[in-house]
Amino acid sequence: MGLSDATVQWWDEWKLRLLVLCSLSVQFFLNFSFWVRIWPRLRRLRVLVWMAHIGGDALAIYALATLFNRQKQQTADGGSDALELIWVPFLLIHLGGPEMSAYSLEDNELWKRHALTLVSQVAVALYIFCKWWSGQKMLLQAAVLLFVVGILKFGEKPWALKKASFNTMASKSLSTPREEGSLPPCWKWCTSDCTDFASAKMKEEDQSNLSIEDYVKEAKGLVLSTGVQSESDQKTEVVKKIPDATSYTSMMLVDLSTRYSLRLEYLRYFLTMDDKNGHDLLRLWILNTFNALYTKRASASTCFGCCSGLLLPFLVLASLVLFAKSDKDGYNEEDITVSYILFICTVVIQFAPFLCVPCTIWGALNIATWQDMVSQHNLMLFCARKKQPTTLMKRATLECLREYINKQWYTWQEPAALQIEGLIRQYIQDGWKEYISDNDPTTYRRFNNLRGQRTLLRHPQLGPQLGWSLDLPFDEIVLVWHIATDLCFHTSSQGQSGVTIQHARQISNYMIYLLFICPEMLMPGTRQDLFIIACDDIDRILTDQKDPPSIARRILLMEHGEVKGVVLPNAHKLAKELMAHPNEEQRWKVIQGVWVEMLCYSASRCRGYLHAKSLGEGGEFLTNVWFLWSLMGMEILGDKIHIQNQPLKEEGIMGAPV
Repeated sequence: MGLSDATVQWWDEWKLRLLVLCSLSVQFFLNFSFWVRIWPRLRRLRVLVWMAHIGGDALAIYALATLFNRQKQQTADGGSDALELIWVPFLLIHLGGPEMSAYSLEDNELWKRHALTLVSQVAVALYIFCKWWSGQKMLLQAAVLLFVVGILKFGEKPWALKKASFNTMASKSLSTPREEGSLPPCWKWCTSDCTDFASAKMKEEDQSNLSIEDYVKEAKGLVLSTGVQSESDQKTEVVKKIPDATSYTSMMLVDLSTRYSLRLEYLRYFLTMDDKNGHDLLRLWILNTFNALYTKRASASTCFGCCSGLLLPFLVLASLVLFAKSDKDGYNEEDITVSYILFICTVVIQFAPFLCVPCTIWGALNIATWQDMVSQHNLMLFCARKKQPTTLMKRATLECLREYINKQWYTWQEPAALQIEGLIRQYIQDGWKEYISDNDPTTYRRFNNLRGQRTLLRHPQLGPQLGWSLDLPFDEIVLVWHIATDLCFHTSSQGQSGVTIQHARQISNYMIYLLFICPEMLMPGTRQDLFIIACDDIDRILTDQKDPPSIARRILLMEHGEVKGVVLPNAHKLAKELMAHPNEEQRWKVIQGVWVEMLCYSASRCRGYLHAKSLGEGGEFLTNVWFLWSLMGMEILGDKIHIQNQPLKEEGIMGAPV
C-alpha cells in the first residue's frame, strides 16, 4: 500500500512536467520530420509522423487542462506555483504546431475547426495565467513575450490551412480579381503574398488569348525551332522563372484550364531544358507544391508572415534572457530545469528554419527523394508469394493481415524517373513534329487521346494484330498488357538486361501498382478487384509453380481455349501474338511505346486533387508525368473540361496520319 501511495504522489508531482516535456518532444520531432515525408527509405516511418501530428494537439490541450486543474487545486490548498504558469504560453506555441501545418489534404479544409480551437484555448490560457499569476516582474515580462509568440504562432495555423485549401486556390486563380476598395489597404498589404504583385502583373499582361488553331501552329513552330540551351543559361532560366510557377500550378491543382498564350510561354521555357535540368525543374515544382499545400509557406510568404517569421524567434530569445536573469529563489529545482529545457528547445526550433531551409532545399534537390522514384508492384510476384509465403506473411495470423502485407509491404521503388521522363519528352516532341499538323488542330486533340495506338501504327508488322487489345476498358488494358509483358520477359531468349526491356517493365510494374494501390489515380472508375480476380485465375491453373518464371512458362504452355478467367485469356492471346514476331528488339520497342502512351494517358486524366493528395502520402511518379505533360503543351483534365474553341470536326484516332 505504501508503494502505491508513493507512486500516486510521484505521479501527481511529475504529471504536468512529463506532459509538457512530451508535448515539447512531439513538436521537436514534427519540426524535423520533413525528411521522413520525402525520403523513400523512411516511408515506413510516416506512421510515426501521422501519430505525432494527430496526438500533438491533444497532448498540449490535455497538458493545459492539467495545469488548470493543478492550479485550481493548489489555490484551494492555499498555494500556487507561479513558475508552472510560465509553461502556458509554451503550450500555445505547441498548439500552433510546426512548419508542417497539414499531414493530409483534408486538414486544410478543417481550418474553421482550428480557428475555433484557437479562440477557446487562447481564452483558457489567458484565464489561467491572469487568475493565478503571482510571480515577479521579470518573469512576467518573459511570459508576456511568450504569449505574443504563442498567440501569433497559434493564429498562423488556421490562417495557413485556409490559404492552402482548395477553395482559396480556386478563388485566387480567378481571372477577375476582387475590387481594390473591398479590403482596407493595411489589411491587404499584410495578407498579400509577396509574389502576388508579380502574378498580378503577369495576369494583366496575359489578357489576350489564342485560338486553338493559332496555339497549335505556334507551339509546333516552337518545338521545331527551339533548341536546348547551355548549362549556365538553363540554370539562369530556372532562377528567373521559379516565382511565376505558383499561379500556373494552382490552376492545375484545381482543374482549371490555362490560357494558350500562357502555355506557350512555359513550353518555350521548358524546351530549352535538357532531360536532367528538366527533371530538376519538375522536382523543384513538386517540392514547392508540397510546401504550398502541407506547410505554412502560404502564410509565411505574406508580408505579415515574413515580418513575424523574422521577429518571433528573437522574442523567444529575449524571453529566455529575461528568464535567465530573473530571481528564481524559492522555486522548485525540477520546475526550473523543465523551464530551461522548454526555453532552450523552443529557441532552437524557432531559429532552425534560418539554418535548415537552405540545407533542406539543397538536400531535396540533390538527394534521391520521391520525385526520383517509381513505385513497383507485380502480379506474378504477388501470386508467387501466395504460393510460397515469406517469413513475414507466415507470422501474420489472420488471412486479411497476410493479404494486406502482400499488397502493401512488398512494393518497391526504382530510381527510374529521369529515364522514363526522357522517354515521355521524346514521345511528345515526336508527336509535335510528326503527328500534330499545324493546319489541323484535331490532330492535337487526337494525340492527347492516344493510349498505345500511335506505337502500333508505327510498327505495321505488329499493329494490326494487336489493335484489339487497346479497345478494352482502360483498367483491363493495363492488366492485360502487364501480364503479357511479364510473360514475354520471363521467356525472353536474348536475356533480361536490355534498357528497353528494363524501362518497359518498370512502367508496367508502376501502372499495375497504380491499379492495385492507387486505383483512383490510374483512371476514374478503375476496378481494383481486377487484380485479385486475375491472381485467382492464375492460382487455379498452377500446380507446383512457385516463382514468376515457372508461372510464366506454365501459362504459355497452355492452349488458348484452356485458359479461363476474365483477364487471363486476353493476356495469354496478346503474349502469344507479341512473341510470334521474330524480331525481339522490335517487340520490346512496341511494348515500351505502348506503356509510355498509357502512362501519359493516365496522368493527363487524373484530377489535380488526387495529385495534391498523393504528395501528402509520399508522392507519386504520376505527378511528375502530369507536370511534364502540361509543360510540354499537352492537355490535362482541367484543359479538357474547360476547353475553349473546340474544333467542330473530330476524326477517329486510328484514322489519323502517322
